[in-house]
Amino acid sequence: MTGPLRPTYSEGQILGASDLNAQLTYERLGAVLHDRTEHLWGVAQGLALTATSNTDTGGNKFVDVSLSPGRAVDRLGRSIVATTAVPLDPAAFLQQIANPGKTDFFPVFIQAIDVPQPGSSQPGKCAVSLTTRIEESLQVSFGNPGSEIAILDQDPATVDEGFGTPGLADKVLVGWVQFAADPVNKFTAVAARANGVAVRYVGVVASDVVAGGGALTLHTRSGGARFALSLAENPSGGCLLAFGKQDGANPIVPTFSVDEKGNVTYAGTLSPAPVSKTQAESGIAYDGVRLPLPAGVTEDQFAQGKVRAHILVTPWPHPPTRQIMPDGKSLVALPFVETCSVDDDRTVRSSIRWVDPANADTNYVVLPSACSYLLVASGQ
Repeated sequence: MTGPLRPTYSEGQILGASDLNAQLTYERLGAVLHDRTEHLWGVAQGLALTATSNTDTGGNKFVDVSLSPGRAVDRLGRSIVATTAVPLDPAAFLQQIANPGKTDFFPVFIQAIDVPQPGSSQPGKCAVSLTTRIEESLQVSFGNPGSEIAILDQDPATVDEGFGTPGLADKVLVGWVQFAADPVNKFTAVAARANGVAVRYVGVVASDVVAGGGALTLHTRSGGARFALSLAENPSGGCLLAFGKQDGANPIVPTFSVDEKGNVTYAGTLSPAPVSKTQAESGIAYDGVRLPLPAGVTEDQFAQGKVRAHILVTPWPHPPTRQIMPDGKSLVALPFVETCSVDDDRTVRSSIRWVDPANADTNYVVLPSACSYLLVASGQ
């Protein structure tokens, strides 16, 4: 036989305890194999260590620690459930940990255990009490600092192991505690991250994740202020990948996004900064001339912002020259720069004001001129 054995029934069949137990075994094995092969083991919900401040009669401060209700899955695929808060016992800690250091963080584990529960007596059975229920309970244990590493590094059991054989290492880490020995002998602090590692949470084993409504979102927490990464289509046929902070069900405030065309928008800085390519073009241009781009740089690159142009224009020097003035007289006029600039479309604006030295305020003429330029193009 190479597959699971599924019970089947027929009309008139007398069902014994073995038949009913076989049905439960089949369903339990399916659940275990599902959690083991399609998910990653760890804490699923809750099971956080909570500390309540307290003081003993001697004035020593300590905390009462309890494990909140929740659910976890161990490496065998077994479900570990706490339906009520579980208090941690300092006496049990001292039985397992010798000479605890006051500043050390000690890992806290939970492990699945089966606890038989006796049923009520049955008529005709001479008041014999039989086990009719199994409580799927848990036990809490403690380890020395560093012992959590071996637990966290365990691989899940394989399918051929069936239910597997539970061992002492089949635990789930739920946090850390600090402990003060004599005269307090109480817990003093709790942590969800210590000794360079953190509590392990359940995950999903998948090579393809499909969103049902055209939007897929990953959250760092189940609610409240959290970070989110979303991939969402829009009605116009586009798509946006966005990362940012989200408060509850409010929209994500993106600090980084990429659209379907590959356009990137970000609020911070790129580190390291992208290496840009720089090319230059220089020469002399007359008023009204549009400056050319360096060889290899296209107008499309410039228009799309992929390339930026940095332009320096310098007036072309002119000596005093004879000019015809507005009053009709010909005289040696002095040159002054009227304009020397470049428009947004790289068109040169260059002109000289030629003035009468004896009447500069009213007797002058403005004529187009040339200028020298240096255009530096930089971009990817």
